[in-house]
Amino acid sequence: MKETEEQLLLVSRENQVLKVKLEATREAGVQALRSASQKLYENYQTRSEELKKSHENEKKQIQAFNLQEEEKLRQSSENGSRLAGDVREKCTRIAEMEKRVQRMEEEKKTLTEKKMSFEKMLQQMMSRNEDSKRCLDLQRQISTLQEQICHLQRVIRAQHHGLRGVIQEAEELNNEIRSQDKKIENLTEKLTALEAQNKELKDRVEFWSGQSKTKVSKAVWTE
Repeated sequence: MKETEEQLLLVSRENQVLKVKLEATREAGVQALRSASQKLYENYQTRSEELKKSHENEKKQIQAFNLQEEEKLRQSSENGSRLAGDVREKCTRIAEMEKRVQRMEEEKKTLTEKKMSFEKMLQQMMSRNEDSKRCLDLQRQISTLQEQICHLQRVIRAQHHGLRGVIQEAEELNNEIRSQDKKIENLTEKLTALEAQNKELKDRVEFWSGQSKTKVSKAVWTE
C-alpha cells in the first residue's frame, strides 16, 4: 500500500508538471497568434495607407491637369467667339465693298454711255460743219468724262483688290474657327475622360477607406 501511494503521488506530481507545461504552451500560442494578427494588421494598414496616399496623389494630379484643360477649353472658346465676331465683321465689310463697287460700276456705265452719246453728237456736228466753239466745248466735256471714267476704273480695280484681300482674310478666319472647333471637341473629350478617371479614383479611395475600417473591426474581433 505504501508503495502504491508513492506511485500515485509521483503520477500526481507528473500530472501537475504536465498541466503547467500545457498552460504555458497554450499561453505562448495565444501570444504568438496575437502577435501574428497584430503584425498582419499593421502590414495591411501600412499597405492600405500607401495605396490611399497613392490614389490621392494621382487624384490631385488628375484634378490639376483637369483644371489646365478646362482653362485651355475656356481660352479656345473665347478665341472661337472672337474669331466668329471677326468673321461677321469681315462679312459686313465685304458686303459694303461689293455694294460700293456695284455703285461705281453703274456710275462708270452711265458716264461711258454719256461719253459715247457726246462723241456721236460731236461726229454729227463736225459732219455738218457746225460752230467750232460748240464742238470744242463738247470735246472738253468728252475729255472730262474720260478722266472720270479712268479715275473710276482705277478706284474699282483698287476696290476689287481690297475685296479679294478681305475675302481671303475671312477664309483664313473660317479655317482658324474650324481648327478651334476641333480643338474644343478634343478638349471636351479629354475632360469627359478625366472626369470618369477622377470618379474611378474617388471610388477607389472610398473603397480602401472602407476596407481599412472593416479590417480594424476584424482585427479587434480576432484579438
